[in-house]
Amino acid sequence: MAHVRQVERKTGRAYEVRWRDGGKFRQRSFAVKREADRFALTVENEQHAGNSTAPLVKNTKTLRQVADEAMNADRPIRKQKTMDAYEVAYRVHIYPALGGRRISTITAADVQQFIAQLRAKPKANGEARSETSVLGTYKALAKVFSYAMKHRLITYNPCAAVDNPRADTQEAHFLSPAEVERLAAALDTQPPYGLMVRLAAYTGLRAGEMAALRVRDIDLLHKEVRVHLNMTHTSAGYVVGVPKTANSKREVPILVDSLVVELREYLTQHPNRSDADAGLWPGKVKGHPILTYDRPFDPKGFYRYTFKPAARSIGLPTLKLHELRHTFATLVLESGAFDVFELSRHMGHASVAITDKVYAHLRKKDYSTQRARFSAYLRGA
Repeated sequence: MAHVRQVERKTGRAYEVRWRDGGKFRQRSFAVKREADRFALTVENEQHAGNSTAPLVKNTKTLRQVADEAMNADRPIRKQKTMDAYEVAYRVHIYPALGGRRISTITAADVQQFIAQLRAKPKANGEARSETSVLGTYKALAKVFSYAMKHRLITYNPCAAVDNPRADTQEAHFLSPAEVERLAAALDTQPPYGLMVRLAAYTGLRAGEMAALRVRDIDLLHKEVRVHLNMTHTSAGYVVGVPKTANSKREVPILVDSLVVELREYLTQHPNRSDADAGLWPGKVKGHPILTYDRPFDPKGFYRYTFKPAARSIGLPTLKLHELRHTFATLVLESGAFDVFELSRHMGHASVAITDKVYAHLRKKDYSTQRARFSAYLRGA
């Protein structure tokens, strides 16, 4: 029950609404009794619905305080790379705009305005911000409101009435077999980098999965690559852990015979071939072009100082490592080696819907049966 009482103050008469919530007394003052009575009814309605009345008090937590609580709750169960992404979104975009606001006072209009301002805000290099970037920041903000609702810090989630940003849909770029071989040949002068390009283009492994490969993961007996680890770059440096989803753990067939031969030759000369847990790829001595298997492989360094220059040298200055993954999917579908369901499993996608969305335009469609059936129907009509 909420009770209204009249009190005398230096500034004049006031009306206090007092009530108990979770063993704690709360109160709020009004200058007009009619407003106090109306507020007391609101308190009782919220209590009857089983909601916390904390948002009804003026001194509720700020969005930043709630975001910090949500992050601390997630820290034991989230990967460091995910936490890093959230922290950047909060520090750079969300806290400056909304961090000091009481979370119970933020409306759907405020969130919609934040999204609009974020879209208009260019990136650090001056380029326009993509919708995918906007969506990522919005998800970090929506996570705070979801946490607040779960813990009854607010009675309404403003994100429920917001037009969510949508990720950009871009057509996947890919290389032809000839371009793959040209790129690999350009890197064969720095072995095993040419082999790495062929393996990525003909198995579709993600960059982090390639980087985390161990000697034991190359199964030449069954001509498969075992994908059970992933390498990510975090604020704490490189971290090797399990892949993001259960479907990412998989065995990928090696479909190119010459690649099997090349991998066998590579493992034969690998200095740590007897150690199943040894890293498959060598690292570099800092400040020197010397490769050594005593140091871990550096994916960012490889991409920036080796892969990109080689791509530029063959006339592909905008090529990204991930496009080797697209290359595998494209060549598989064009050749008919796998259907989209098999491809989805070998790509490690969370669902076949993802594979279909990205590569639907590449699926071979044979309508000969339907054409014959429809033509026969027309002849008999």
